[in-house]
This record gives sequence, C-alpha cells and structure tokens, in this order.
Amino acid sequence: MLDSYKSLALFQLLLLLSVVFIYLRSSSSGSLEPQKVEPLKEPPPADRLVVFVRDGLSAQTFLANRCRNVPLLRDLFLHQGLVGISRPETTTYHPMSPFISLFSGINEDAARVVRGWIRKPAPIDSIFDRANLSFAWSTTELLLRFPKIYRPMPMEFETFDAGVTKSCSELEDHVCQSVERFLSLWSHQLLNSTEVIFFVHMTGVEPSCESLQRIQENVFKLYKRFEKTFPDRRTAYLFTSSLGDPQMQNDCSLAVESPFFLWGSGVAHIKSMPGRSFPANDTGYRLPLHVLNPPHLTALMSALLGIPPPINSRGMLPKGMLNASLRYEANAMLTNAKQLLLQARRLREHHPKRIPAFWLNFQMMDSFLKNSLGLQKQHRFKALLEYSCNFMPVLVKAMDYFKDYYRKILVIAVSLAEIAWLYCLRCLLLDGRKSRNQMEIQEVTSSRRLVFFRGFHRLLTGLLVIFMLLERIPLLVQAILLMPSLYWKVTLKIVSQRPKIVILKSLISTALLTLICLGGFFRRYVLAVGYLGFAGFNNREAFRKRGMQFYLWLLLLLGLTGISVFPESLGCSQPGALIFSILLTLLRPLACGVYLNLVTWLSNILVLLVALEYIMIRSLPGITYMLSWIYFGYVVLWQRRNLQASELVFFNLSTLYTLICTSYESVVIQMLAMELQLGLRMKLERNESIGPKTASHYILVYSWYSFFVIGSFPAFDDFLDILHETCFGHSTLTYGLVMIMKLVLPWLLVLCILAGNYRNLASQERQIFVRLLLMSSSMSLVLLHRVTSVGPWREILSRFAEFAVVHIFPLVWLLLWRLAQHKVGSKWMSQLPE
Repeated sequence: MLDSYKSLALFQLLLLLSVVFIYLRSSSSGSLEPQKVEPLKEPPPADRLVVFVRDGLSAQTFLANRCRNVPLLRDLFLHQGLVGISRPETTTYHPMSPFISLFSGINEDAARVVRGWIRKPAPIDSIFDRANLSFAWSTTELLLRFPKIYRPMPMEFETFDAGVTKSCSELEDHVCQSVERFLSLWSHQLLNSTEVIFFVHMTGVEPSCESLQRIQENVFKLYKRFEKTFPDRRTAYLFTSSLGDPQMQNDCSLAVESPFFLWGSGVAHIKSMPGRSFPANDTGYRLPLHVLNPPHLTALMSALLGIPPPINSRGMLPKGMLNASLRYEANAMLTNAKQLLLQARRLREHHPKRIPAFWLNFQMMDSFLKNSLGLQKQHRFKALLEYSCNFMPVLVKAMDYFKDYYRKILVIAVSLAEIAWLYCLRCLLLDGRKSRNQMEIQEVTSSRRLVFFRGFHRLLTGLLVIFMLLERIPLLVQAILLMPSLYWKVTLKIVSQRPKIVILKSLISTALLTLICLGGFFRRYVLAVGYLGFAGFNNREAFRKRGMQFYLWLLLLLGLTGISVFPESLGCSQPGALIFSILLTLLRPLACGVYLNLVTWLSNILVLLVALEYIMIRSLPGITYMLSWIYFGYVVLWQRRNLQASELVFFNLSTLYTLICTSYESVVIQMLAMELQLGLRMKLERNESIGPKTASHYILVYSWYSFFVIGSFPAFDDFLDILHETCFGHSTLTYGLVMIMKLVLPWLLVLCILAGNYRNLASQERQIFVRLLLMSSSMSLVLLHRVTSVGPWREILSRFAEFAVVHIFPLVWLLLWRLAQHKVGSKWMSQLPE
C-alpha cells in the first residue's frame, strides 16, 4: 500500500489538509429568519438614522484637552445624547472588520477573513437589509460587502468619484458636498419615509488635533443640513470612527478605543451614573463615558429605528439609552433576546445532544420564552426588561461555547492519526530480511495480538460511525474523526506484512536530533548548540589528525554557532552588510581555487555588479529586476557539464541567494555551506561513508539551522515589508516565489553539497525519505498544538507556517533532492572514478 512515493506523500498531505479544514471550518448558525417586531401604538424613537464614520480617529484624540478640539460637537453633547468609547471584542484582522462589526454585529475572526481570501465573501445580513431605504457614501470595497445598501428605486446611488484622489480634507469636503446635493434633490421624496439609514463614510488617515476641527465642522454642518431637510425632529445621529488597520505585531493592544457620540431623536441624555466619566468642558464638568462593543451599537441602532437586529448579530441592547417608553424598550430588549436565543438554539442543534455540553439546554430556552411572553401579557414591562437584559449575556456565552466546540476533539483526532502514522513509518524504516545489523531489529507482535488489535480497531470504528450518524454530526467533522481509524488500519496492515522493525534503541539519535531541531522553534540557541554537537560528533576523528583544513572548519563551526547569539538578520535592512556579501560571493571561488568557465564568471559578475549599483545608487531599478529574473531562469534551466559541478552550483546558488538578501544572510549561508563541504571532505579523506540514517540527520540539522541561524518564521513578516529592497523587487505576482526562494535555496545548497560528495546516496533515497517523514511528523505533532486562530496576524500565520512547513519538509526535500541530483549527480558524473 505504501510502496510508492505518491502514497506516502498522500498520507502526509492528508494530515495537513485536515488541520486546514479544522481551523477554516465555519461555525455559523446557518440560515436564520429575522425576528418580527411586535406592532405597538407608539412609533419607534426615530424614523431616520444618520451614521458618520471617520477612519482612524481614536477616542484619546476626540476627548483630549477637555474636548476643546470638537467645540461644536461639545455644545451638542453637553445638552443631549450619549458619549462613549467603542471597544472591539476581538483582534482586527481586516480593514472591513470594524464596519462589519458595526452594521452586522459580527466579530470577524481570522478564519472568516481567510475564507474570504480563498473565495468571494458571502453577503452579510446587516441593518441595511432590515431598513426600508439605505444610502451610503463610501468606498467601493465596503459597498460590495453590503450589497443591500442600494435599493431598486429611481435614485442615483452616489459613491466617491474615481477622480477624487487628493488630500483627505478635500475628500471629506467632496463627501459633504455629495450628501448636500443628494438632500437638495431628493428630500421631498424621503420626507415621509421611515426606517431610513444614511451612511456617510469619511475616509482618511488618523487625524491630528488640528484636522479634527475641520472634521467636526463637516459633521456639524451635515447635522444642520439634515435637520433643515427633515424638520420633524425624527432623525437620530451616530458619529464614530473605524480603527480598522489589521493588527500584525505581537505587542499590539487589543483594546483599540473608538469614540462614539449618539444624539437626536430617541436618544436618552444621561448626566450622571456610576463608572467612567470624562471632563466635557473647560470648567471640569464631567459626563458619563459609556463603554460598549460595536455589536451593542448595532442593537442600539436597530432599536432606534424599530427594526429587528441582523440575524447573526451578537449585540445586546444597552439598558437605559433609549428615550422611549418602558414598554417600547422592554419589547425591543425581548426582540434582541429572541434573536440571540435563535442563534444559540441553532448552534446547539448542530452539536451532539447526548454529550454533556453548556449548561443552557433547550428546556431553559423554552422556559425563557414562556416566562417572557407571560410578563409581556401581564404588562410587567420593567420585569421583562430586566429579565431579557440579564438573560442575553448567557446566550452570548452559549454561542461562544459552541463556536469552537469540535476544534479540540478534532485536533486530538489528528494527533492520534499522526501517532499511528509515526508507528507506520517506523515499520517502513528497515526490513529485517535486508538488515545488515540484526541487533537493530525486533519482533513486532504475535499473530494473536495482531488479530486482537484488528478486532478492537473495527469495534471502535463501528461504534464511532453509529454514534456520529445518530447525532447527525457534520460530514466534514465525521471525516476528520475517522482519520485515526484510517491510519491505524494502514499501520496494522504494514505490521502484518513486516514482522520486524527498528528497535527503539537505534532511534535514540534520531529522536534526540528531532528534539533539538524542535527546540529551534522556541529558542534559536537550542538548535545552535545541537548543531555544534552534531557537527563535532560526526567529525570527531578529525580532532586526532589536525591540519589547516581542520582549523578552518573548526573556525567556521564556532563562528556559525556564535552567530545565533546576535539578533536575527532576516527582515533587517543593512546595505553595508549586503555589499560585503556581494564581495564575498565573488571572491570565495578565487580564494578556494575553483575552476569555472568564462560564461559562469561573466554572468555572475554582471548580475552582482548590477546588484551593487542597485544598493548604492538605485538609478535603474527596472534593469536590476529584469536581470535578476533572467539570472534566475539561467540558474534553473542551464545545465553544463563540469568536473567541479558541486562548486559550480555552489557559486550560482550563492549569487542567486545574495540577490534576495537585505543584510548579511548570504555570508552566513555561504559559511554554513563551506563548513559542511569541509566536514564532508575530511570524512572522504578518511574513507568514511554515510548511510541513509546519517544522511537524513545531516539534512534535517543543516536545513533547519540554515533557516534559524538567520531568522525565524515571525521574521518573514519583517522581510515581506522590505521585499522591495531586494534585487527582485516587489510585485504581487512574484513576491510569493521570492519568499519561497528565501526559504528553500539554502536547503538546495545543502543537498547539492551532499549529492556532490556522496553520489551513492541516490540509491538510498527511499530510506532517507522515510526517516525524514518520521522526524518531520514527530516535530509537526508538537507544533500542531501551537496552532491558534486568535491573536495578532503575525502570531497566527507564523505558527501555522511552522506546522505546515515542517510537515511538508520531506516532500520539499524530495523535489529538491531530485533537482540536486540533476545538477550535480548526473549519470556521466557517477561514471567517473571516485
């Protein structure tokens, strides 16, 4: 079953694919119906809602200097309305996330954003869908996320003109003029309309205290214009901001506070209350500072217009903020609670009912509805208000509980499958019938035990399938939960075919090096010390007979170990160090006495001189980019016979790697390659051969140390920021390829040196591949439990990248090994005498 490389690769990739599905799986409550608002004799608090959103405005700037920066708005909130701060519940992952949270009541997580990258984002139910009419002056990208803003009616839908690309102040003026023009043309048609939303988006950078004056003047001017257009005083207003830049760094603050000012029809004016407050004027008069989440504002806007909240909103209507009757507020609170209850019930229905879960069950939900309707019929609106208000946080907790309900058990299932895969790979390492060392093999198990394990495996699989069918667990979850059964089935079959496997004692060195490489993901110096010990141990015979070559090798070894103490060079911009790297790349073949043909010298000198000019002058960047890509094609496609094929590839790959560097990374990688080459040559001089076990150890240690000696996975984010400084430039079509080259070129260089010095390793390719699968799968089993879907982007992406790259490392190695064999291990080379 696992005799081919394709089958081994398929089983390896299946584990990775299952982890991707676990963290990208949608846990939404599905298709729901909006709640029906109970018709009352009294109208809703407002007929119209005007929402002003200014990008980049923080609460600190808005409330600074006793609100002296917003004197016109200060005169308003001293006498009416509510002032507070809006604090997101989760990290911001996309510039559109704050708008989705404000208008839909949904907190976008990282998985939802990634699913939007993979395929077109699905339409989101928002307050615009519930309103009768909605108009917006905003960007095209935002309007695409809320397609229901435009209503089919004989009115022109206005957005930003394509020619408006001037300063932010001019752009804001353009928006205000567009709104005023719209009101002057269509005010008579909207005079008697209800449930109307106007969204005015003032885009731009973070304003200063000086520019805030102009912003508040524009807001105040539009407020007066709306009041003049609709003199019935049935219009409510909300001014807030969007701090929508995705948070990338690890030290970002979750509590990004945006100001909000809500005033107009139906909005209460609270002058004092316990809790936070702020100085509202020069005399020190303090007003309450309300702290809400954006979804709470969604519920508040819905209640002002008398419309049901969005179907997937998790917002809870704040108590006491409506200037309406107790009956209206209690009914609005009950409508909000019913919408949350519907979501919690649907999520509970999608999960097993016979397994203990969140304490809020169906009976309690039904009891809440029954009691609420009883209070409503008895006209006990104060009790209904308190009852609904206190029950909604419980519903939100239930929704959060079931959101990631399956994730932990699915991760455990993948872990069990990977453990089975590790045992299977151990069985594939060595066939006892072909073993040279009979001390390294042992009997696996008796036939009776094998029959018992097979029967136990089938029993558990059958019970699991029956349980999942009865509970109607989603098909994708069922498939992942059955993965351990699949892998253990394959393992038992391999065990029955191979009665002898490698004993654990012979795997001690493999396990030790796996732990050392795994330690590099947590502390770079752990892998540095392991690299020093590994290289010294494998060349321990060289310490007995010391010469110039030995001391040069030892100097390189100690220098490379000490480099890990210094800060990471990956992602750093150091032109001086890069110039030194270029000079070293040119001079190293001359110092080593390498014979290279004229074409090689001319092509490498030309591209390195162009790179030198790009670093120092940068007069013709387009020429540099073009020549760099031409040289890349030359290195990949050109194959020339050479007696020093390994040195030729060493030179070409060093030049290519230098072109994608921004600091001294190229110096470090060339030092590592020289140390490996000297170490292997000393072994060849002593007629020492290396088997597949030692070769796989070399590949694992040197490949991962070539990465961690210059940086780490989080540092790739910094490198992406300065990618334009490399000789390949920055293009959305090619930056992914440049990032891949940055990672795999040192690996390819290590393999070329191994293939060039030990050409007999080509016949042991399968055993090397299987052992690399064993070591990489062991590492990925640990890194799997570090994968997360919360926190800053940098942490989420780096942790998943660590797991994914380690998991597919053997497959990447196989492709690079074939390429290395093509470059330095051709058939005509293997026919030469040793």
